[in-house]
Amino acid sequence: MDFSDKGEAFVEARFLTPLLAHLGYETHRDYEVLRHGDNGSTFKLHYPPVEMGAQRVKHYNPDYVPTIRKKMFWIVEAKSPKDVAFPFDAKYLVQGLQYCIHPEIQAKYLVVTNGIHTAVYDAHGSVFFGKEIYEPIFSFKSSELAVRWGEIFSLLSVDKLRTRIEIDLKAMLDKLCLSSLDKSYPRRLLQQIGASAGENAQRIEYHASRLFIEDMEKSQQAWCDDMEKLSSSQIYERMTVPLRAGVWVEGTYFVVKSLAECVPADEVFRKLTFDFDRQSIFRKLQTFMALCALYRRMDDDALKHRCRSFFDHYKDAELPLLNQVECALLRLVRKVCVLSYYPPLRQRLQQELSTAPELIRFVNPPTAFALMYPFELQQNQLMFNNINKLADEELQRHLTQILQAEAKIEHDFWVARAKLTDSERELGGLEGYGVGGKHYAFKNILITHSLEPAS
Repeated sequence: MDFSDKGEAFVEARFLTPLLAHLGYETHRDYEVLRHGDNGSTFKLHYPPVEMGAQRVKHYNPDYVPTIRKKMFWIVEAKSPKDVAFPFDAKYLVQGLQYCIHPEIQAKYLVVTNGIHTAVYDAHGSVFFGKEIYEPIFSFKSSELAVRWGEIFSLLSVDKLRTRIEIDLKAMLDKLCLSSLDKSYPRRLLQQIGASAGENAQRIEYHASRLFIEDMEKSQQAWCDDMEKLSSSQIYERMTVPLRAGVWVEGTYFVVKSLAECVPADEVFRKLTFDFDRQSIFRKLQTFMALCALYRRMDDDALKHRCRSFFDHYKDAELPLLNQVECALLRLVRKVCVLSYYPPLRQRLQQELSTAPELIRFVNPPTAFALMYPFELQQNQLMFNNINKLADEELQRHLTQILQAEAKIEHDFWVARAKLTDSERELGGLEGYGVGGKHYAFKNILITHSLEPAS
């Protein structure tokens, strides 16, 4: 990058902003960067009155303050490469170091950069470690970013920043301990320092849980926004997927959109039910949800009666042979996945998560189930397309073979499933679909919509 004749704004826009992003800042609202030039920035330092004679001294805010969960560990001061050369003179460091020790910041590191050179200073180093405060503890050229990225990332990134601070805290602890003649002092000091460990752990756990819920809500809202943009016919084509949590699923949206498009209710009923016996199990569940939505939104008593008759006929009925084979295949694939694919996937994930960002490790970590589930659905679609062409004699033969294969691994599967974590186990999952030739979910859908009393 050519910094010749460039000003401070160029350094901020072309160098600092992407550098901070690669270090993990501004990738999430928990890692925001406060800038001196941000419109409506809520971060303003409040200085006590400092006067020189009768004239008030003018103060500024730091150029950049990267934050981790609103906590400030370092600040950045950008300089013009044509005006400020490296090594940086002490006069360019004094204000930044004052920012670091300000009560509203209390940052450990000051980073000063002119784009060409970047230097890191330890604002607390002279106090605790006898270091020269105006000497950088680390510096690099922008031309060295690639070869020295590991060092830069380890010192300043969102996930690695604390490591070096922890080492310094250990040195500070040792210094405090060795300043005493009381051999019990180190133990008392540790107890005092760790007094709020449990409270802090609870607060961290609460925040991680809230982030997880917010991610789920954001995903749900994005899906709803997508549904709103589609026509009823487009949504109808999507009614082959498993049900989502809650009553707002593809089938619900299909009914709402159809009625809004002035499609007669009896035509909506016909479109949902005319091929019900040949529908896949997932589409059947979507159809049940759609009919519940239709039932609750219409006033036609005759059509309500047809819906009720439909519910009563299918809620406890034996599944067609086609769906029995489909469900048996779903169960078998799930059980094979848990026994054969989950263990190596879990091991690989554990290795990868050891170096993954905290947002991934502690908020919504990937699981073997999450990785295999799309594969299971894809396999189901392919298998259903194939078995849908078979005659009943062939379906019966396949069902017998699948049930025999399932029986051979049944015990091992339930032993393995008992060892799964909650995040790896889908409650009421595919392993229970169509057991005994029936499916429990139809009656549950009616209960959810208050169209059937809970047993």
